[in-house]
Amino acid sequence: MVHKMLKKVFHFIRRHQKKILIGGGVMVGVFWLNKYLHSKLIDFELKQTTEYVEQLKKQQHFEGTIQTCDSSTISLVPKVWEHLLMLLDFDQVLEMLKLKSGNKLQLWEELKINLVSYAVCEVYATSLFVMFMRVQLSIIGGYMYVDTQLQKSKNGIKLPLATAEVQQKYLACIQHFLDIGVKQLVRVVKEAVKKEFDSVSLKDNLFLKDFHSLIENVKINIAGTHGVIPKVSEYLLPDGPDHLPSGSIASATPSVLSKLFVETYDILESPDFVKVLSSCIDQGYGTLLDKLSECYFHINQSNKEKFTNPYSVNVPFVKVLPVLKKVLQDIPVEDKSLFTYQLLQLELLKSFSANVYEAFSYPVGDCNSLW
Repeated sequence: MVHKMLKKVFHFIRRHQKKILIGGGVMVGVFWLNKYLHSKLIDFELKQTTEYVEQLKKQQHFEGTIQTCDSSTISLVPKVWEHLLMLLDFDQVLEMLKLKSGNKLQLWEELKINLVSYAVCEVYATSLFVMFMRVQLSIIGGYMYVDTQLQKSKNGIKLPLATAEVQQKYLACIQHFLDIGVKQLVRVVKEAVKKEFDSVSLKDNLFLKDFHSLIENVKINIAGTHGVIPKVSEYLLPDGPDHLPSGSIASATPSVLSKLFVETYDILESPDFVKVLSSCIDQGYGTLLDKLSECYFHINQSNKEKFTNPYSVNVPFVKVLPVLKKVLQDIPVEDKSLFTYQLLQLELLKSFSANVYEAFSYPVGDCNSLW
């Protein structure tokens, strides 16, 4: 019985030998293909997980960089305002008016120009300072991330790019803006203000819309044909892109610093930078116009009149100046910093900072983005 069954199986195998061989081959092929695909799937999932973890680390590093930048900006921006006050010293003019020292009309004219110039300079100086800090910290943050990645790589020991010395020398160029850039800015703004306000008498009655028109013309005069402000990099970087800070430094440092300055110069002159700066300045002019409305409101309140729309009343220019001085200067630092906070929260500035950081967060030759 068993012999007959084995004989039948043998004959069956002989009759279907090719089919069995093909079927067996297919089954073995499917088995190995499944095993190969499974290993590739594991490798792919591991690669995706690694990239996702690196992306999270990179995003956290960027966010930490921006937080550091913003806290530094908030703490340093009052120095910009101090420099403006030193250059446009309307307190001294007011003191001379109180003491009845000098030509009274001339002093009032000087006060007029200095106060309006200060108000406009605050917009430009704060915007430039915020933008420049973001550019610098985003570039340095990208370099530091590259250094971190190179230290993890197995391609041998590589010297860090963003050493503490490089960071210190590079970030120190913000002093150029405070010492020289602000002076240049005050000169440009003051010329534009004089062009518009010299013809406005202190006795002239001005509606709020008249003031707005004058300020808008100042903005146009400053921009000229450049859209925002001419030669932005000259206010922020000393002696153009090829300048290197003075002092004896390590032999490797000058080339890195030089590269940093050239790259920063290119960014400051780029259309994207101008676009974001224009948005910041527009935000600043909006804040300035709100302060002017506040001035007219305070003047109406002091006259014990019922509430009226600030746009429907006209006020002698000379009455606006003391109130404008109070609104600009005699307020808590927290309120004065409100405009800075508004700039730091601009989505356009956030996107621009992310793009700058991204551009410098890869080793040379690596153009793939994790963002």
